[in-house]
This record gives sequence, C-alpha cells and structure tokens, in this order.
Amino acid sequence: MSDKLRVAFFVYPSAFQNIGGGEILLLKTKEYLEKEGVYCKLFDIWNDKLDNFDILHVFGAIKDCIGLMQTARNKGVKVVLVPIFFSTLQRTLYEHGGLKRKAAACLRHIAKAAFPFLPSGRRSTMLAADAIIPNSYAELKQIERLFGIDRKKMHVIPNCVDSDFEYGDERPFISKYNVKDFVLSVGRIEPRKNQLNLIRALKDFKAPLVMIGDPVSHYPDYYRQCRSEAGSNVVLVGRIGHEDPLLRSAYKACRCFVSQGWFETPGLAALEAALAGANVATTNMGCTKEYFRDLAEYFSPSSLKSIRSAAEKAFNKNKNRLLQKYVRENLLWDVAAKKNVEVYKKVLGKG
Repeated sequence: MSDKLRVAFFVYPSAFQNIGGGEILLLKTKEYLEKEGVYCKLFDIWNDKLDNFDILHVFGAIKDCIGLMQTARNKGVKVVLVPIFFSTLQRTLYEHGGLKRKAAACLRHIAKAAFPFLPSGRRSTMLAADAIIPNSYAELKQIERLFGIDRKKMHVIPNCVDSDFEYGDERPFISKYNVKDFVLSVGRIEPRKNQLNLIRALKDFKAPLVMIGDPVSHYPDYYRQCRSEAGSNVVLVGRIGHEDPLLRSAYKACRCFVSQGWFETPGLAALEAALAGANVATTNMGCTKEYFRDLAEYFSPSSLKSIRSAAEKAFNKNKNRLLQKYVRENLLWDVAAKKNVEVYKKVLGKG
C-alpha cells in the first residue's frame, strides 16, 4: 500500500435523495482533497473494507452513521465528523406543523441546553469521532454547549465555493426563463428553508422572485402551500444541477440573492451568489454574520417586514464587489482542502 492518505467518505443513507448543500459539501471536499493528493472513495457498504483506509470521514451527525463509526474505531481507523448542525429555540417555535410538533421540538432544544450530557443519536456520533469539523465558531460553541463536547477535538473549517461561480454568463438564464433584474433564492423547498415566508414577504414586490429547488418528499403539504401562495411575480424553476452552467448563469443574472432559512451555516448558495457578484440578504440566524460580516443585509426569518426590508435594500443598491472580493480571497475550496489534510495528519499523529 502507498504512503498516500486513504480516506473513506460516508453519509447517512437517504442523503442524496434530495441533494442540497450538505451533499455538495461532501462532493467538493472529496474533489479538492484529490487535487491535494489524497485518495478518497465514497464508501460502499457492500464491497469496501474499513481496513483499507486510514480515515473514515463522515458528513452529518446523524444516528444512522453510528454503527460504521464505532466499527471504524474498533478497527483502529480514525474517524472525522462534519456535523452540519445548528439548532435555535426560535426555529423550534416556528416548526412546520401543529402545536404538538412545535412543543416537542421546543422541549428537545431546552433539554439539550439544560442537560448536554443526556444520551442522543447526535451526541453519540460526536463521541465516536476522533475529530469534529464545524464550519464556524458559532457551530463549535453550539456543539460544546448542547452536547458537552470538548472543543479541543474540534477544528473549524469554513464552507467554500468553486471559483467558476465568478464567471457565469447571465444570458442563458435570462433567455430561457424570460426574466431579468430579479430576486433569487436557491435551495430545497422545505420548512427549514422557510420559502413560504419569503413568498409572503415579497408579495407584490416590484421585481420577480425566482426560486430554484425541488420540494423535499417529506413535506408535500409545505410545497403545495408555497405554490398556492406564490403570486404572479414568483417563478418556480425546480432544481438545477450544481455543475450546470445554468446555475452560474442564474447567480450572475440576479439583482440580489436571498437566503431565508430559519438558520444558515451559512448556505453554500449564498456564498456562490456572492462570488458571482450578487448582493446578499440573509437570515441573521446561524453563522451568517461570521461569514458575511458587514457586507450583507440581515433579517429575522420570522418577520415578513424584516425579510422584505433587507431584500429591498439588497435589490436597490449597487452590486457589492467587496463581498465578492472577500469570498474570492478567503473561501475557495482549495483553502478548505488544505485544512482538512491538516486535521487528518493531526488525528493520525503526523501533524
């Protein structure tokens, strides 16, 4: 066997049924680690053996991953976890569904905050990891507070973007959908992404609202409600593949980008839009301020007035080249890949 680092990538089984930011994060991490000379493989539970790898790199602190993580530990294979976790009390209060569902979500959050050492699936995945990679210091602090995890095993690596998103051509998207000077939102259509409030907030807005993304199968009622309340200014496009030039075209063509989720960490689509040169209006929940600093407009995702005000400000001002410059200089995938290699070497005792 060569001296090249050998890394198995693993994610919970249903992940790629609705592709979103977490799945893109996995694929891009793999792509750019390979450019750094690391051997990476999407772990095949039917054929692959953990003994053939140095590292098991897991995406998502989901209980479905615990079995393989614990097996890896027993075999002496180091485990690195990207938790992709953020929880806020505000989000639980606006949980999609009835009062019973909201109350249960609220109680779970309060219990985690009061008793961080209580057993849970997420905590078990974190305990099984040799190293944890949050994508922000805000996420690190949440994991420390809600799960009682020692920050010494955590290493912050930011989410990043492909440099290609700076160089899209706006013409194909404008031509295909006959829309220009629009507000753009990209993401899976589901309660956590809060598209319904964006639709309501921008009702009768002076410009079109273009929404790119497929509905998540678990929430058919939510998608139906979005369609029902969408006015004549709303254009529902459906999913556009991450590598499709049409997505880069949409980012380049939009006047501003809105990231309306109940929380964002910080949202790969918002980073991609920023690199394309779009102004960004984003939720103030999650780690968005850690990434966008004072270069974006912020809003409360529960307030229609706040969402509309931030979107109007982003739409009306000139394109923000300072944000584009910051992303270009600090948040490209090759930066993240090098930091991942440093974490690998550290857990293997080579750093």
